[in-house]
Amino acid sequence: MFKQVLLSFFLYAGLLLATNGPAGAQSPTTAPRLEVERIDLLGRKKTRPQVIYRYLTFSLGDSITAADIERSWTRLMQTGFFKQVEIYTRPGSARGKIIVIVEVEERRWPYVQFEGGHSDLDGWYFVPLSVRFDNMLGRGQLWGIQFVLGDRVSKLRLTYSHPSIFDDALNLGIELYGGSRDFIHYINAQELVQQVEMNGSKLRLGGNHGLLRYFFFEYRRATYTPSTQARYTQFDSVLTANRFPRALRADLQATRVAAFALGLQADFRDNVHYPTSGLWGALAFEKAHEELGSDVNFNRYLADVRFYQRMAGMAVVALHARFTHASDDAPFYQRFYLAGANSLRGYSERRLTPVGYGNTLLLGQAELRLPFSGSRVRRPSAVGVLFFDIGGIWQTGAAIRYETMFRSVGFGFRFKLPIIGLMRFDFAFPLNKFEDKDFKLHLSLGHAF
Repeated sequence: MFKQVLLSFFLYAGLLLATNGPAGAQSPTTAPRLEVERIDLLGRKKTRPQVIYRYLTFSLGDSITAADIERSWTRLMQTGFFKQVEIYTRPGSARGKIIVIVEVEERRWPYVQFEGGHSDLDGWYFVPLSVRFDNMLGRGQLWGIQFVLGDRVSKLRLTYSHPSIFDDALNLGIELYGGSRDFIHYINAQELVQQVEMNGSKLRLGGNHGLLRYFFFEYRRATYTPSTQARYTQFDSVLTANRFPRALRADLQATRVAAFALGLQADFRDNVHYPTSGLWGALAFEKAHEELGSDVNFNRYLADVRFYQRMAGMAVVALHARFTHASDDAPFYQRFYLAGANSLRGYSERRLTPVGYGNTLLLGQAELRLPFSGSRVRRPSAVGVLFFDIGGIWQTGAAIRYETMFRSVGFGFRFKLPIIGLMRFDFAFPLNKFEDKDFKLHLSLGHAF
């Protein structure tokens, strides 16, 4: 906070000097627009100028305010390229012009980082160990080796990304990974956990400017090896492959999946961490085919939309709608599940999922969020929530009807914790009676959406 106030002071002082006027001489509505005459970079030894310019919210000829300085400082610090960043101003060569000085202290060696967060599509994740090699050559590339824990998944991955290729038209991301994911099945009302090992690679291209920045292309290639045993969570025993239901026995062999995806993703939220207005949405089509090197052929579709609107006081209404579909040839580990902390609340994890997982999923959620601690608007440290969930899941051939959908209501709390991030507690009450349970406590990380 002190750094932000200090930066704002420097900018304000520079504006006063640039206009040759004393404090209070002009009101904000009559003050002239001040142009950035020059941007001076200090302290850099390996980082190329265009890398720093990429993260500034202004360029030569633009008018700036203290908010522009603060946003640019935040963006540069979040890159991890620098130990310290200072941005300040001084008068330009003529009235109404200023010079912006960006002074950095570069990182020279790899560093260890602990991370935690929430991905819009993949849910929460925690990285207990991450070794970063970012910007080692001064070109702004991002390198990392990470051990990742997420929603029933653990993996080791090597990542590389370059935010600017082809004259800053595109960004590139490459990932190599290996790990496993747990899949929950309910057979005769008993919960079983089956592990699926996976290893593969992923390449992603996205746009940086104009309409192109909303689109992405992805190619992935991975080998999945489901375990031939599933363990009961309530008993010290396992179910072997010869006793699996037919829907699972068909997908037990090691299978290579190679697929391309074309997607559209747009973020118009006013704040990533705690949106109070705006819209976030994603549309994607994925096709796996033998001509791409895949052992199986299938299609998958995704539509996900979130809407946020601030109401009276500090209250925020948040709405979420999700539709996914996979063709019948998709293995169970490429299909979808319903119920749990990161799905439809009020029911045990994956409890509403049919054996073999679902081909079509519909999920709708509504929340009323009430911050009551910390910075209430930008990033509150404590939030109370009232919510309503509705959803359904179907396999190929089943009729999609409102009567077959499940509903729940509840309330919850979110508390910001060091390193881990936002801890979520949801007390959910199913409106469709299921196994005579009328209450479920869910624990997770991050907002539900």
